[in-house]
Amino acid sequence: MITVYYESIDRFRKTRKYKTLKGAQRFAEKMVGPTPEVSINFGYAVSPDGIGKITCDGCTVWQLFPKISMDY
Repeated sequence: MITVYYESIDRFRKTRKYKTLKGAQRFAEKMVGPTPEVSINFGYAVSPDGIGKITCDGCTVWQLFPKISMDY
């Protein structure tokens, strides 16, 4: 089971659970876009405008956003 947590700067929150990575990826991309800024050390992704943040359990943030290069 993959749990995806979304939080915005105004403290709006959404939590969704998925059986597949595909479903989790769709939700995460809908909330912060396909290429957010990803924290290498802390495991979260932030939308380009800085308004939304995604965290997750059951997978990594890198797995949620496969379009992001891992050339770090």
